[in-house]
Amino acid sequence: MSGTFLVNRCGLDKVFTMVKQGKSKRTKKTKQNKRSQRNQTDGWNVQGNSKLSLPRQVTSIISDRLMTRLTYKGMQNLQIALGNVHVARRWQPSAAYDVDPLLGSTTMVGFSEMALLYGNYRVVRSHVLFRVCNTSTQPIEMILIPLNTDPGSTPTLATVDSWVNNAYGKVKLVPAIGAPPVTIKHSMSTEKIYGSKMVYFDDNFAALVNAIPVNNWYWALALRAPAAVTVAQTFVIEIDFFMDVEFYSRRNLLN
Repeated sequence: MSGTFLVNRCGLDKVFTMVKQGKSKRTKKTKQNKRSQRNQTDGWNVQGNSKLSLPRQVTSIISDRLMTRLTYKGMQNLQIALGNVHVARRWQPSAAYDVDPLLGSTTMVGFSEMALLYGNYRVVRSHVLFRVCNTSTQPIEMILIPLNTDPGSTPTLATVDSWVNNAYGKVKLVPAIGAPPVTIKHSMSTEKIYGSKMVYFDDNFAALVNAIPVNNWYWALALRAPAAVTVAQTFVIEIDFFMDVEFYSRRNLLN
């Protein structure tokens, strides 16, 4: 009976010894792994020689897509020529690369920096504010409207007259010289003006960062007198554009 007990006890001692050895090996391996990780972090190897440690994978802090708001500000003179009734201008907010096609090369502030990081852009929304100062002795009417078709660089009087009754048109009276500047503002999204969510997926509504989209929409501003002017009338306008622009196709800056 006692011999059997001794044999079993010896067997248990052997099992306990194997368990202790297994724990010792795992503890030793864990310490080696921690030491190796520390060496990779602090730039020292096991032998104590200095070395350069490079990560196996570089994680970029730049997102694949970025939504940001860009601005464009300016000041221009508009003039109703002698014998005419109106003057009108248009801008293309969907083309952040070149907002004013008449002047050209009117990239929005911050666009060039984003173009270094991304290859494409898409304008999602635009807000606009105009301040108009009348330098003539005759009050005039100011019309601001978003359009999904190009009205051309010199919209006709008939076109301007149609804007007044458009549901998206805004109209204000600008008093004669001596009155403070009159402010008019508006906002519009690309989805709303085209009436479709396809503007978020169709590449015709986006462009490379060195081009403008195939499909553009416009802000148009018109100044209209009650009748043909007998003296040329000049108006000073201050422009503030704000565009919510999505940049995508992130560039690989490590190549």
